Amino acid sequence: MFVIGDMDAIHQVVYNLFDNGIKFSRDKGRYVIEIKENSQKIEVSVFNEGDGISESDIPYVFDRFYKSDKSRGLDKTGVGLGLYISRTIIEAHNENIWVGSKQGEWCKFTFSLSKGTAPKNTLLPDKIRDEIGGSHDL
Repeated sequence: MFVIGDMDAIHQVVYNLFDNGIKFSRDKGRYVIEIKENSQKIEVSVFNEGDGISESDIPYVFDRFYKSDKSRGLDKTGVGLGLYISRTIIEAHNENIWVGSKQGEWCKFTFSLSKGTAPKNTLLPDKIRDEIGGSHDL
């Protein structure tokens, strides 16, 4: 799948969400990364079983310096900028980022990007090149 976006900026979003998903998951809890096509969008989701986020905190999780559980701030790294930065990057791409959660059970962050096409000068293995629509100038 190819998307339209700034590679370094999207890498930062993915890193932030993956890092948070691992940091706040429970021991032996499920951790799922999902990438799927939806209409003209690609959606990337990070799900984890863990503390989750309370309904009252969800509207604020993307705010600058916001940390929903102040006690976690004592033993977890970060100052509450990762989700703010992620939202800023995704909004700069005219896309969306959102969260769903059930406190005490799970949390799932998802963001969308517009579908793109393979760059013409990308070196792709023949099998992949054939699957995305034939030959490209290499």
